[in-house]
Amino acid sequence: MASSTSRIAFRIVLIVLFFLLLFYMGRPLYWKISATIHDIRQNKQTVREGLSQIVMEAQRSVGWYRDEFDSGVRATTRKLLLDQVYRRVVG
Repeated sequence: MASSTSRIAFRIVLIVLFFLLLFYMGRPLYWKISATIHDIRQNKQTVREGLSQIVMEAQRSVGWYRDEFDSGVRATTRKLLLDQVYRRVVG
């Protein structure tokens, strides 16, 4: 039978080997997962920016787009004209 000192030493060696294995296998996995998450977040932002750009272009082409330089006069005039046409058609 092994002595209690040798059992404790064996368990300590196993624990140290386990942590070394965990460190050398876990570190590359951590960096890979971290890089993947970073890429996903960056792609989401790029897609969101691209989508918002497409939506803005569509709004401009239809005439719904208003930026900080647009006073809204055209939109108000258009609304009033459409309201007048609607009133003539309906009643």
